[in-house]
Amino acid sequence: MLTADDVVTGIRDRVDLAGRGPDDRRRVERAGCDRALAVLLYSAVYRTSEVQIDDVGDFRFRHRSLRDRHVELVSSALTTEAHVRIEASDRLTLGWTDGDGVHVRAPGVDDTTRPGVPFAFPTTGSYTIHTPPGVLHLVRIDLAFLETVDAVLNGTRSGRTTFVRHPAPARLADLRTSLGAVAAAAFDPAEAPRRRFSLQVRFAESVLGAFGARREPEGHGAGETTVGLARAWLAEHCPEPVALRDICAAAGVSARTLQSSFLRHTGSTPMTYLQEMRLDRVRIALQFADPHAITVGAVAREWGFRHMGRFAGTYFQRFREYPGETLRGLPTGRAERRTA
Repeated sequence: MLTADDVVTGIRDRVDLAGRGPDDRRRVERAGCDRALAVLLYSAVYRTSEVQIDDVGDFRFRHRSLRDRHVELVSSALTTEAHVRIEASDRLTLGWTDGDGVHVRAPGVDDTTRPGVPFAFPTTGSYTIHTPPGVLHLVRIDLAFLETVDAVLNGTRSGRTTFVRHPAPARLADLRTSLGAVAAAAFDPAEAPRRRFSLQVRFAESVLGAFGARREPEGHGAGETTVGLARAWLAEHCPEPVALRDICAAAGVSARTLQSSFLRHTGSTPMTYLQEMRLDRVRIALQFADPHAITVGAVAREWGFRHMGRFAGTYFQRFREYPGETLRGLPTGRAERRTA
């Protein structure tokens, strides 16, 4: 009986699966016309031994993927139909095609993706996908990362995040914009790690807004549009020195309009919101950091905090624990204490 370990070992031996890029980014690009090799490749990609590729006509495949910290971007093309049985893992997978949809089956699920619209695959149990000829796009996000972002930004308990299959239509534009920013940064070899991390936090927030079971309706007022533009820009630039005039230029409004829009929709000023955004990213980074390899000061300085005493006090005021406790503690325990 072929196991997942067998197929992963086999694909590494035969096609050199792992290729490291800058900053430990992991990139894979494979193509060919050998069905057996394609089965082996997709068995490794999906960690399954149940891959069937139709034996009809000429065959070609191309697989490209890039793993960057908590997000993996995948583009997979086949000239024939394929059937794959998958065991849900520790990642949320979003998938879509540009043409005919992917048929997804699982207990309680019998659905087909819509062209160009991401679909959330099941996160528990096993499921099967039937893919048509063409290109399948996948985005995989670590569930632990999503749940940590949800806990920090929304106050949920760790492990309590649930997802719906189809995204809220009003959230699609934001989802696509944040995904595009993540992809552009991931493929840029000169992009700094902290900026890529900040964009991944923003993308996780977009995923939670689009697919989270507790999602709220999106507003469309001018003030909320202004805040949305500013928030998207800040997510990309918050690791850098930022002045109020920079945010105004990004949102295309005056300082007075920006201030009033933020106060109305977030309850804070733009610069206070920026500080809270940085604090949130420090907290998430500390939760995933190795306490034996990094210090609170190093993480805080990466996000623009220079005075450690003032930073620790501000951090405690926001999260009711000191940053050193976050670095040394367990995310689940912290989330339970915070929301109990």
